[in-house]
Amino acid sequence: MRVLARYLALASVVGLVLPLAGCTGSARTQITVASLPSAFPAPMYVAERDGTFEREGLEVTIVELQSGADGVAAAVSGSAQIADIGFDDLVTLAEEGEEGLVMVHNLVRRVTLALVMDQEVARERGVSRSSPLPERYAALRGLRLGVTSPGAASDRYLRYYLREAGLDPERDAEIIAIGDGSSLLAALETDQIDAYQLSPPTPYVAEAEGFGTILIDGAAGDVPALADFAYTGFAANREWARGNPDAVRAFTRALDTAMETVRADAAATAEQIADRMSEDDVGILRRTLEALMPALSTDGCFEAEAVRTTLTTMHDIGITPAAGDPAESALWTNEYNDC
Repeated sequence: MRVLARYLALASVVGLVLPLAGCTGSARTQITVASLPSAFPAPMYVAERDGTFEREGLEVTIVELQSGADGVAAAVSGSAQIADIGFDDLVTLAEEGEEGLVMVHNLVRRVTLALVMDQEVARERGVSRSSPLPERYAALRGLRLGVTSPGAASDRYLRYYLREAGLDPERDAEIIAIGDGSSLLAALETDQIDAYQLSPPTPYVAEAEGFGTILIDGAAGDVPALADFAYTGFAANREWARGNPDAVRAFTRALDTAMETVRADAAATAEQIADRMSEDDVGILRRTLEALMPALSTDGCFEAEAVRTTLTTMHDIGITPAAGDPAESALWTNEYNDC
């Protein structure tokens, strides 16, 4: 099945469960945001909790999904107006003629995926985070590797690691779609898989509880090619954004305001957003936020050269079928940010 067709198939399902934006008697503009639960949208959760969205005249409904692919489907279909997704999704969609989404707010400036391996498997293979990176890639040979869903970032970048080791992702490992972070964590703990990668916190939980070993920490810049990278942002349904520019600007302003809170006190933020995460250990969440801080955008702005480099790199390492158009307004825009 072609990627666009798969997204549209997902949209037909996702559209049944996401609330549509509309008038319910409130003077505030309603926005539905589709998001994969993780720590890097922390500013969004803070803005939800501390009333920043309301003060900006917005009523924001956050719908948590199991994979980034689900968020793409929701935004393409219009079931959600905004979703946090990757540039790889936009490039892939554009190659198939779907140009209905545009990045409006930069979120993460580095690939933050953390690869965690069963502790015993890592010990048997003689690898740790201090091992040379090629050895960590090679250690994936023959393993059962968990991903959220086919084509999601957890899948695409894992395949990149395998190819870097000279391995065939289809032949030299078993890639298993498991679902969200909680499901992946449980699958690792119960020996259903040998390793998985996802943005924190769940990989950190596996290590803290003694059954997992972090081999690659993307937030710390362990993979040089992915350390200065326009990884993830908030993309809007392009047609909706054109018709509601003030609402998009209000959304991005609220994120910037909330980001100041996140940077000022990671511990307080961890407590505030704990029930939005797949992990309620505040200590783990604090570690996660502190680890992610260098990767989080402080102002939501995109840098043209960083986008260009990212698109080229994604194509060169086999993440996307083409390099993508780096020009502003093709896949991204600063129109709605104070840049």
